[in-house]
Amino acid sequence: MSNTWVFIMAVMILGNFILQMLPTSVFIPGVIIVHLLILLFSYILLKRDKFSDIRANMLFIFGLTVINILVDLNIMSQSLSWIAFGALLMWSMLGGGSSKND
Repeated sequence: MSNTWVFIMAVMILGNFILQMLPTSVFIPGVIIVHLLILLFSYILLKRDKFSDIRANMLFIFGLTVINILVDLNIMSQSLSWIAFGALLMWSMLGGGSSKND
């Protein structure tokens, strides 16, 4: 694992900490804004790493962001989110979204 992914995980942990501190009156827009900021910071970190495949990594992070937003807003159940995460992980491990496949 490269240092870029360690920084991305740190941004995700910080974002989840911020989500825990949100008051309920601004929870729905707060969830969307925080997750989109995590996506933006992940893009910035991946853009700086010249050895990573930015397209494949961003597609994976975008999938995680969508799953996280749906779970945080109670649109998707926790058990279904694990199935979706497993499918996303398998897709990524089998080369989905890789620039080398195009």
